[in-house]
Amino acid sequence: MDQGWAAIVGATVGVVGTLCTSWLTSSSDRRLARDQGKAEHGRELRSERREVYLALMEAAEPVDAVLHRIAHQDGVPAAVRDAQPPADVLREAVEELGTAVDTLYKAQARLDLMGPEAVAVEAVNVWSEVRSLRTYLERALQGQLPDAGYRTGLERAVDAVEVSREKFARRAREVMEAAP
Repeated sequence: MDQGWAAIVGATVGVVGTLCTSWLTSSSDRRLARDQGKAEHGRELRSERREVYLALMEAAEPVDAVLHRIAHQDGVPAAVRDAQPPADVLREAVEELGTAVDTLYKAQARLDLMGPEAVAVEAVNVWSEVRSLRTYLERALQGQLPDAGYRTGLERAVDAVEVSREKFARRAREVMEAAP
């Protein structure tokens, strides 16, 4: 009878060992699948974010042409550069910036969904600063600025646009460089 009990205990230990091994293997497989799913989701999110970030940067590209035409004016004498541009130049700049503001708003709204929040905030700042530059040029076009103050105000508005774009790019890079 001792052998009978020993066989039963041995069989029970074997069954319990098999069940534990099976449970541990199943648990490990589930954890591995979950980890792989998280990694794949991280890669997909990174790819989607990259596309949205690039869309915002592309939406801001027309702003560069306006900035070079009205602000940077390389090779133009200082006296001419400091004076307010002719009305047709301002009108064209305001129109181009208006289009850019609309495009930036759409890109920024998509970026809001993709996040993270720190990048979305910087995207809003880019949109806002371009809109402020457009408003400044509209005021200049309507003669609402003192002649002597045009260049100083323009430089402030242009600097704000450039700083906001740099901050956005830096935040976007931080997100893209972080491990998924």
